[in-house]
Amino acid sequence: MLFILLASALVAVDLAFAQDAAAPGFPLFRHIDSVAKPPAAFAQRNIRLLTDRDFPPFSYETPDGKTAGVSVDLALAACAELKAICTVIAKPFSELLPALLKNEGDVIVSGLRIDETVLKKAAMTRPYFWSLGRFAVRVGSQLRGSDIRSLAGRRIGYVANSGHGAWLEKYYSRSALTAFPSEAEMNEALRTGALDVSFGDGLRLIYWLAGSSSRGCCKPLDGAFVDRQFFSNNLSFLTRRDDRDMVMAFDYALDRLQEKKTSAEIFARYLPSGLW
Repeated sequence: MLFILLASALVAVDLAFAQDAAAPGFPLFRHIDSVAKPPAAFAQRNIRLLTDRDFPPFSYETPDGKTAGVSVDLALAACAELKAICTVIAKPFSELLPALLKNEGDVIVSGLRIDETVLKKAAMTRPYFWSLGRFAVRVGSQLRGSDIRSLAGRRIGYVANSGHGAWLEKYYSRSALTAFPSEAEMNEALRTGALDVSFGDGLRLIYWLAGSSSRGCCKPLDGAFVDRQFFSNNLSFLTRRDDRDMVMAFDYALDRLQEKKTSAEIFARYLPSGLW
């Protein structure tokens, strides 16, 4: 189920989707291009995938020295769809874009922040992930909804000077909003009952909920939210600007992975349940 949370001016979208056997509630991050043709020219082509090893769970170094993660596995699965021969090249994060521009690799598959400066130098595929916002409450809370009316008058915490806080201040002004210097302090306030609700990055939230520091205190409230103006950054693969064929090929492959639920299976390998 996908529905607009507020009026058309609000970009926040609830991503509480129907259950899926492989990965419950996996959102359709990509708009599928149903008329795209298989890029036959990429069969047996050698493609160099650039990534870093310091961006878990999307790309990181395993204890045995290999490079793994959501982005790496998605890229390798896309290569299999294209029948291409792909090699993963790990470099420090700051060297990824220079390496691409110097033709030391063909596709950046790590989490490079995409802004106007980057897009003047590189071309991107359509996103395979959006960062999500999530509300959380204590276990046993009587709250059942995260809409404006349900949370009116409730104590909601957020991290100071964050996009999540700006979003709350714009749309949840009827709630009692409290800024915290850090995410850890906000989480502790929720755990001890000083807050009714917290709101922040969904990925960090589910890791905290699954970890020991939460002591099993809390749970997500409703589904995840996307707001591109305030807090939702996208993850995409990047190629050189003059290599549009590479962009089209990986877009085709990523579409097929989403259709086949391979994307959902890859995310489920690395992420605790509850992100969506």
